[in-house]
Amino acid sequence: MRAAPAPELPHPARRWKERGFDCLCGNVRMAARALTAHYDAHLAPSGLTSNQLAVLWSVISAEPVALGEIAGYLVMDKTSVTRSIAALGGMGLVQLKPGKDARVKLASSTLKGRRAFTAAIPLWRRAQADVERTMGKGSFARTVREARRLAWTMAGPKIAS
Repeated sequence: MRAAPAPELPHPARRWKERGFDCLCGNVRMAARALTAHYDAHLAPSGLTSNQLAVLWSVISAEPVALGEIAGYLVMDKTSVTRSIAALGGMGLVQLKPGKDARVKLASSTLKGRRAFTAAIPLWRRAQADVERTMGKGSFARTVREARRLAWTMAGPKIAS
């Protein structure tokens, strides 16, 4: 009597649950990595990454702005904001000044920073349009709204203002 053949192993793509692909956090992180690479490729001619553009955008939108406020806007930890601001400062795109409270530092854009921002925005718009085209207009708009709502909901009341 012959032994029954061993069951065929499932294709790795069918074993998604074993790798956590039903995890919201994991899927959002995968999407973020793919989107970051896409936006960074589009922004490369400007000399800015998507992260640098987000931080610079926050500075330009509210300058002079405390680093803690930027952290709140972007749902980012203060250490990462400080590193990003330091990099932008090293590029000559932002400058820091002390706030009224010695513990607070205020960021403002420089002329070079505003020019870099102006140059990056059309590239960012192209990246946005590519993703919108890929996803479809309605799905894109819903995903942007839901991603923002998720980030702000999970971050809690500290960014409600």
